This record gives sequence, C-alpha cells and structure tokens, in this order.
Amino acid sequence: MLELLWLLLPVAAASGWWAAARSLERRETPPNDVFRGLNYLLDEKPDRAIEVFGRMVEADPDAVDIQLTLGSLFRRRGEVDRALHIHSELLRRAQLSAGQRGRARLELGEDYLRAGLFDRAEQLFTELLELPDYRSRALVRLLSIYEQEREWQRALDACDEVERATGTPMRIVAAHYCCELAEESVRSSNRDAARGWLDRALGYDERCARAAILRGRLELADGEPARALDAYTRVVARAPEFLSEVVEPLKTCYAALHRHADWIALLRGLVNQCHVGCVAGALGQALREQEGPTAALAFLEAEVAQHPSVEGLRQLIELKLAVAAPVPPADIELLLRIGRELTDRGPRYRCDNCGFVGRTLHWSCPGCKRWNTVKPIPDRLRRPG
Repeated sequence: MLELLWLLLPVAAASGWWAAARSLERRETPPNDVFRGLNYLLDEKPDRAIEVFGRMVEADPDAVDIQLTLGSLFRRRGEVDRALHIHSELLRRAQLSAGQRGRARLELGEDYLRAGLFDRAEQLFTELLELPDYRSRALVRLLSIYEQEREWQRALDACDEVERATGTPMRIVAAHYCCELAEESVRSSNRDAARGWLDRALGYDERCARAAILRGRLELADGEPARALDAYTRVVARAPEFLSEVVEPLKTCYAALHRHADWIALLRGLVNQCHVGCVAGALGQALREQEGPTAALAFLEAEVAQHPSVEGLRQLIELKLAVAAPVPPADIELLLRIGRELTDRGPRYRCDNCGFVGRTLHWSCPGCKRWNTVKPIPDRLRRPG
C-alpha cells in the first residue's frame, strides 16, 4: 500500500496543474482521465490504470509525472522492459526539473533491481544518496541489494545509516548480518572471528536465538560442552519460542557433563512453564532412561491428558508399545504411525508476518523477506470443549 501511495502522490500533485493548464489552453472542462486513473490505482486495478494513463501519455508526451507513474505500473505488472524503456527515455530529456530527474533515476533504479541488474541499480541508488528527498529510499534499496548479493559487511555498515534516515530500528537485522558473517568465518575455518561476530550479534540483540544457537554448535564442535550449555541456556531464558531447536543439543551437553539429574530438573521446570511437545517428549525419554518406564508412563499419561501435543502423544504410544505384550495391539501401532506422519511431514515453522510455512528454519523469511519472523510452530493440540 505504501508503494501505491508513492505512485499516487506525484500524480495527484501534478494532476491539478496539468488539468488547469489544458483547460486554459483549450478552454475546456478539465479531463476526468486523471481522476479515473487515480481511482483505479486506489482500487488496486493497475491494468485499468495503465490503459487510462497510456492514453494520456499518447495525447501529451510531455506529461512527465504521468509517464513516471505509467512506467512504475508496468514494473509492478512484471513488464520490466517497458518500464526500463519509459524511465530511460525520460532521463535523456534535458528539460526535466531536478525533482523529476531525481524521481526518474529512482524509478529506473527500481527497474534495474526488479530485473536483477544489481550493479546498475546500485550505481543509481548510490547517486541518489546525495539528494535528501530520495536518500532514505535509496538506502533501503541499497541494503536490499547487499542482502541479495550476500555482501554482509556492507549491509552491516549501512544499518546505522538506514536507521537514522528512516527511523526504523535495525538492531535485530544487524544481529543477523553478524550471524551471516560468523557462518562465513566458520566455513573459512576462522573460529575466533566467528566467536567475535557472534558476540557482536548478541551486543546488537541480546535475545538473538540464532547467535546463541550458532555459539552452542561452535562450542560443542570444539569439545566444550560447558560453554555450549551456557549458549543454549541463553536461548531457554531469552528466546523460549526456539526451545524446539535446543532441546536435543541441551541433552547432549548435560550428558557430556554427566549431569543427568540437572537435565531432568530443567525439563520439569520447562514443562511447568510452557507444556510444549518437544519438552514433554524429552522429559518422557529422560525419565525412562533414568527412572524406568513406570515413571515415564505416569508422567506422559498425566501430561498428555492435561496438555496434549503430538510429540507427547507419540512418546506415550511408543512407551506403551515397549511395555505391551509380545504382540502389541494393531490400533496402537496405527496411532504411532499417524503420530510419526504428523511430526515428520507436517510444517514445523511459520512466519509471524506473512504466514509462510515450511519444514526448514529460515532466519530471513522466503515469503516476505523479513528477518527473525519465522518461528517454530508450537506443538500443542487443542483440547475438545
């Protein structure tokens, strides 16, 4: 909607002058085409608006603002070649005002960006940084280019400028750029640099689950379970929505440190706080290993009855099969297969912003491109009644 308003404002501003000028010149009533085109834009009917503005441009090739809007509409409809032609031709004119030339450069940069010509788009947006009216939008577009080209250091350097120019908080995004740089450092075997980037990420956003998870993986891989435990515990305390991502590595840390009782105590505390399936299942497993199937069965039966979840139910069925007669009932095996299907094939993550769902955790949503909006879907089943 904001992009639509960006298209409307210059047209609306120019329409009064344009209509008045034509009225004086021809002594006619101001044309209705401008307002009809604006109405189509407001109604989100770009194809109809293109028809109206196209006729106006044919009637008056000097209507610069109308041509700018027409080119933008072509780009929104996916006809990037036509948008490029219109905006390129406009920039070749010598009689454009400074404002018109600035907007034409902006629109042409948007065309190049949509076409994937990042080098040309970057050049235009960099030039627009010198124009106060277009600086903030140019900075945002440059940041988008740096992300798409995976130039994380340049993206990080631009964050402060974007925040100052737009007022949009960028600390969470900056933390993810640091995480990207940390992952690059790990791939190049520079683990000290990776730790530095992860510390910097947590400096930007102390709740950054990604930084804590990456730090835990790094420490575990280096044979430091105590340090890994500190990192994963940070997720439990500050980003509990990502519990499902750290339950298994936490179990590994406690096992490596021979702190089995502490592991069970942690899980009991978490179950009382959130009652999610991954924690219930982990506690059922831990009780079975440390205290025997009777203790595990008693916990899972009570937990699933009060706070049903797919994982809790699956663990309960597996445990009942394990302690059942030599030939387990067929209906229990069927329930177990259904439970496995639900956990193994269903979506595991959802974007809080656009609703995108998938089975892979993306720190930048593939749907809306927002950072830090994709979260694990809580494993809780609605109780009847």
